[in-house]
Amino acid sequence: MALKVSGGGGGGAEPTISTARVVEVRDRYDIDSAKPLPEYDSQPAVAYSAVHKRDGKRSIYALICDPKLPPRHDIVANLRRIDNRALVRTLDWDVVDWPPEGRRCPVVIMERPGGPRVTENLDKSFAPLPEDAIARAFIEPMAQVMGEMHNLGIFHRMIRPDNLFWSGADRRDLQLGDCVSSPAGMTNPVVFEPLDSAMATAAGRGEGGAPADLFGFGVTVLALLTGHCPLQGKTDEEVIQLRLQQGTYGAYVQHHRVSLTLMEPLRGLLNDDPAERWTLDDLSLWLNGRRLSPKQQAMPSKGSRSLGVGGTEYWTAREIAYAMHNNWDQAAILVTSGTLDTWLRRSLSEDDMVEAVNLAKAGASDNQDKLIARVLIAMDPHAPIRLKAFSATLEGCSTLLGMFANDRDARTLFASVLSMGLVAFWVEQQRALEPNTMRQVTRMERVKNVIMQTGLGFGIERVIYELNNNLPCQSEQFERDYVATIEHVLPALDRLCYGDNLPQKFIDRHLAAFIGTHFKRAVGSELRDIERAGDDIEGRIAQARILNMLQEGLHRNVTFPGLTNALAVSLDPATKRFYSRERRNKIRTRIRKAAKSGKIKDLLDIVEDSAELSQDNQSFERAVREYRGMTYELIGVMSDIHNKKRLSEEYGGQLAYAAALLGCVAAVALSGFFRFF
Repeated sequence: MALKVSGGGGGGAEPTISTARVVEVRDRYDIDSAKPLPEYDSQPAVAYSAVHKRDGKRSIYALICDPKLPPRHDIVANLRRIDNRALVRTLDWDVVDWPPEGRRCPVVIMERPGGPRVTENLDKSFAPLPEDAIARAFIEPMAQVMGEMHNLGIFHRMIRPDNLFWSGADRRDLQLGDCVSSPAGMTNPVVFEPLDSAMATAAGRGEGGAPADLFGFGVTVLALLTGHCPLQGKTDEEVIQLRLQQGTYGAYVQHHRVSLTLMEPLRGLLNDDPAERWTLDDLSLWLNGRRLSPKQQAMPSKGSRSLGVGGTEYWTAREIAYAMHNNWDQAAILVTSGTLDTWLRRSLSEDDMVEAVNLAKAGASDNQDKLIARVLIAMDPHAPIRLKAFSATLEGCSTLLGMFANDRDARTLFASVLSMGLVAFWVEQQRALEPNTMRQVTRMERVKNVIMQTGLGFGIERVIYELNNNLPCQSEQFERDYVATIEHVLPALDRLCYGDNLPQKFIDRHLAAFIGTHFKRAVGSELRDIERAGDDIEGRIAQARILNMLQEGLHRNVTFPGLTNALAVSLDPATKRFYSRERRNKIRTRIRKAAKSGKIKDLLDIVEDSAELSQDNQSFERAVREYRGMTYELIGVMSDIHNKKRLSEEYGGQLAYAAALLGCVAAVALSGFFRFF
């Protein structure tokens, strides 16, 4: 069963439990959870039948995304602006309660393609296309699609044959499918990734930009021409080794006959050097009939003799660097023993690389892991940044951290990449840098200071969200939820408060960092109050203040009764600040009544009512003064009682009257004081 609650809203009443198989999205679409459409799956996202409630004739479907692999929801708004028949349209996205999983999941709404996929399985062969059909149905229209996307700052990163659909039964035109349902490039087989990102961990590939799109485009051209993916049947490791040895074009084309017409764009698109790889402008010139002469890819220099790493002999510096990363302990021996230095000088004889390696060694004498990481960068500047189990492109460093946000080892390695200055050293070794690269460098440098701050709302948690716009909040309390944006925070907490276990603390380190990153208003002082006071009432009130800011700023006309009822319980100790028992009971009654309104401000108006607190303090001080005066009078009377002889002589018959008066004074004083407690 699942709660049927809108992804971005909050209810005015308790959410209802629903076992209905139809799930509503934004009041526009209905998804039938009992009707899967496997022919439209975009693994790991799963397709289901959907209908457009306002336009029943429109043919659509829904992709239910894996919550562990956050979809690229930030590009949906721009994607909707593209109206090109060669691109399957992305209509919308949201977060919904998904009955088959018993949790909330992100969903993407897509228009249905006009026909079937070109191939269902990249491991199997399919009917090849003639060259003229490839040029007409794929190269020309997809170049236009990429141009429109890149102009909007969007990169597809899923261009491959199993994401191509025929636009109709005649199988004449092609459509490019989904690019939203999973992180950029993460689900691509290594054959469709440029060599630098292919060597990285899948989570560390990064967006890649236009060069990565053009590379995948080139591989798809070759696959359509031959009827199968390059190096079909090879393992990922075998594919990478062949590409390192022969270059991607040589490894992929091998013995296939490629006409001179298509050889030209394939050489340009499959070049392993991003600076030499064809751009969209080059592709447009070729489409317009201008024949270019792409440079023959320069292969890495081979040594006069091999160097053994991990039981295998290698001949090039790039192969050796890749093998050293996979054999980290042996790499340390090769570097510190001088074996690598000897091979570079005597066998490879590349002075520039020898100089780069010496520079790498000079800046890392204090740390062996840092030494190896810098040497690997010097030997292969185009490769990912590598440190033990960490392997990511510059852009991919962010996504790798995001995907392993709760993995202590991954967080430690990322922090080490920053503290060791590996990003800066990688930049120093590049021959040319693109604007996107420099923007990423700036972001990485900026978070170096943030990661050193240990306060609530900062540290590694803040860095995670600063570098990953699409990452949902990783707070453990949202384990069965999906808090994709700042607008989802209060509805998620409201749902949580209807459960059996109320949250002990509403704002933990992850939620504090998420709010600090995505909320426009400053919450620094409240976060400091929470950290300083902990579970004391001042800390609880500070949490309520932050949540009230969210409600006032994002959900002014929405109520969250589940959350306010839980906050009322949390804020009950605030009544202990009042001295008067009668006033405490009155405040508790007001809090319980205010909780039903669903407005956090109503609760804060009560527990932070300075006038009420001031009146209570004044009444208490007045009672104390009265009690003190009565007490002094009582002490005087009691002192006189001890001198019975003098009393009998001086006052005589007045003693009985004094005793009666004493009893009255004591009774009045005590009742007047204790009514406050």
